[in-house]
Amino acid sequence: MEVSFRSLIKKWEAEPLVLLAPQAFLSQRSLLNHLYHQALRQKGNSLRVGVRDYSVHSSLERPNVAHLAQTARISLSPQEAEEFAPKIQQVVDWFGQLQDVDLQSIEPSIRADTEAGSVREDSPVTFDNREAIIAAIPSYEEPYIKVPKVLKQE
Repeated sequence: MEVSFRSLIKKWEAEPLVLLAPQAFLSQRSLLNHLYHQALRQKGNSLRVGVRDYSVHSSLERPNVAHLAQTARISLSPQEAEEFAPKIQQVVDWFGQLQDVDLQSIEPSIRADTEAGSVREDSPVTFDNREAIIAAIPSYEEPYIKVPKVLKQE
């Protein structure tokens, strides 16, 4: 069962402001936008925002396992599709939990272990033994390497 209300808690100085709205909104972003502007009208322009989604499970639809299997180019029996549906839904729900993570205090970065300006320069490199590499290629037409077709047009 899914909780029918989302709560947006906004703190203004020492006095919290709690707003509730039904889940009739098309997306979480439109709901947050609605509540944010409602709070601005009530409290003024200096709001710090904290968001919690009290849904028990993801608001996404149940996965269409037959379509997913077709997209992944695997064949599943109807029994296997029924068996995998709750497992796939569980994975979708796990990703839904990522929406609860507060990232406002985190500085953006390329990767966790990189610092700004530590990216190496992209410069071309010439191989010393180019002829040996070209000799190992089954189909080569200057300056292209021909490879077999790997995707079919549908």
